[in-house]
Amino acid sequence: MRSINLLAIAAIAAAIPSVPAAARHHHNQYAYNGHVYRSYDQCRAEKSRAAKRGTVIGAVAGGAGTALLGGNLGGSLLGAGVGAVAGNAIGSGTKKC
Repeated sequence: MRSINLLAIAAIAAAIPSVPAAARHHHNQYAYNGHVYRSYDQCRAEKSRAAKRGTVIGAVAGGAGTALLGGNLGGSLLGAGVGAVAGNAIGSGTKKC
């Protein structure tokens, strides 16, 4: 009987230190659009890059589209500005943190 008690105490003693160690290694991960980010800051940086890409693509598409439709320089600049604003909104909306 004494050996069963010692075995139970040894098993409990061995299990107790492993519980806090397992709890300590809990990482928050942010996963969106198939990518996993280790921190919130990394996710926000990717969202900022996506917004910048959207701004550039929107400006080029808006300016080129207006120019192809026969707009003058002022109309093309206005189209590029509207495209940049729309591209920024669409680009920053693709990543959620």
